[in-house]
Amino acid sequence: MRMKRKLWMGMTIGVVALGATLVGCSSDKKEGAAAGNTATNAPKESAAAKRGNVTVSMYDRGGVPASEGNYEENRWTKWINQNGPVNVKYVPVLRSESTKKLNVLFASGSAPDIVNEYNTPFRNSLYDQKQLLPIDDILKYMPEYQKLLDQYPQLKKAGTKPDGKIYEIGKVKEATIQHMLLIRTDWLKKLNLSMPTTTEELMKVAKAFAEQDPDGNGKKDTYGMNMSTYSEQAINEIFGENSSKDLIAWGVKDGKVVPLWENQLASITFKKKLYDEGIIDKDYINDKDGAKAKQDFLNGRIGIYVKYSGGFFDFMMNDFATLKKNVASAEIAPLGYPKSPMGIFTGGLDNPVQMTTVVNAKSKEPEAVGRYLDFMMKPETALKVINGDEGTHWKKSANGCRETIDPLKSKNEVGYALDYEMFYSTGTDKCFFTLNGFNNAVPEQKAGSDMYKELQKIYFDSQRQYPAMTHGEHMPVYPADLQTINATILKEQTDLFVKAIISGAKYSPEQAIKDAQAAWDKANGKQLEDFMNKWYAENKDKAFLAKDILTIARQQMEQMK
Repeated sequence: MRMKRKLWMGMTIGVVALGATLVGCSSDKKEGAAAGNTATNAPKESAAAKRGNVTVSMYDRGGVPASEGNYEENRWTKWINQNGPVNVKYVPVLRSESTKKLNVLFASGSAPDIVNEYNTPFRNSLYDQKQLLPIDDILKYMPEYQKLLDQYPQLKKAGTKPDGKIYEIGKVKEATIQHMLLIRTDWLKKLNLSMPTTTEELMKVAKAFAEQDPDGNGKKDTYGMNMSTYSEQAINEIFGENSSKDLIAWGVKDGKVVPLWENQLASITFKKKLYDEGIIDKDYINDKDGAKAKQDFLNGRIGIYVKYSGGFFDFMMNDFATLKKNVASAEIAPLGYPKSPMGIFTGGLDNPVQMTTVVNAKSKEPEAVGRYLDFMMKPETALKVINGDEGTHWKKSANGCRETIDPLKSKNEVGYALDYEMFYSTGTDKCFFTLNGFNNAVPEQKAGSDMYKELQKIYFDSQRQYPAMTHGEHMPVYPADLQTINATILKEQTDLFVKAIISGAKYSPEQAIKDAQAAWDKANGKQLEDFMNKWYAENKDKAFLAKDILTIARQQMEQMK
């Protein structure tokens, strides 16, 4: 989440104010509290009662400058209360302890009416405890959200619980490409190699990059690829499985949900060869966040860069610019995941339908809740809060979108307000899309725009499959006893698979899979299979699955043409 927030902050105060995906809400003092005689005060109290009152949770990230006030009261909470249809009181909760604090509030009966929380298991636990109010009956007060549900039925899928009612409110975001491969085309030309299209060719090219001195310095100091704790998952995806230290590789075969042992064997075997033949950094296991690999890439030492996170504008304007500064002859191009024995896949995408918000079952004014949510979802409200005032904080750019006038001023006066629009659907506004972050009048930015278009063309190709059942945020949540089993299995698998990669001939991938299957049986993994198959049988026609992700991604790509 922290990485995403940094991305949004950078894009907001950069060339184009792209807006926000995060929450934050504050509070305001009620209007109508001014001193006066009884006759004057009575109508104001009546008006306040008619407006309704709601309480709203928000993330406290410590981002409000002292000059602006605090999360409960600042220029934006005042504006929302003055211009909105209800009186709002915001309840800040520390971002690092949000679920802990919210659990305490629910246990004490003092939880806010509207709960903004990204944590999927936590929201699901509130549903299981019957702490949530279905929003079906208040949708009539939320025409903005109803319109969104009609336009994106996938959003309704994601928010509907097993009883058939809608409990979660979410937003549509751009399905940005998060995991991708980028290749040094100048190295391909120097070594007279073709763009790899299969995993066998990928290995051949990577090996050549590591062994044939593509940078021409007479030293064996280059790597064919990079691999770290996070980018390793992108390599797994090439083989149609997205396992990690936090995820079991599930897939659907013959109508049944099964652990993908065969796919994992293929990915481990590939990674072991990368390691054994010195194609990757042999100290990769200590590169937890990929910082070492990134530095090697920027210094011109990596031929196929496994890029694990988003922020393509930042990558082109900063990382690629640094590479060019260090190695003037460096050129890169998108490389689609090559065809593996398991098929041809796309990389992981940012979740295009993200659920963010639920309503307290004990809310005394459901109508006020609906009217508040509707007001905050209106584009004119969201864009005001996200970008500030036209002429003061932003102006229209050449493409009609919003360009920041003074980055420092916007950071101080608007930056913290990103947390107030957690559920605004930026994916419905092309100004928030990656491509509109580039100014095509600037050659370097035009090159970035062209490259992202090529990435979309490759990664959103209809022949490619999504390498998981669905995005991790939409996977079913295990009950507590199964969470323990899941954690035990993941720890065993992670250790065994690393051992297979780094142990040479002493420990093979085949043995690692056998041992992982034995650990699975010992930990009662069958219970996880039973749970997943029951969920899939009951929800396969109504859950938000891989096909929904790719449908939205391809729709959005067409919108930008």
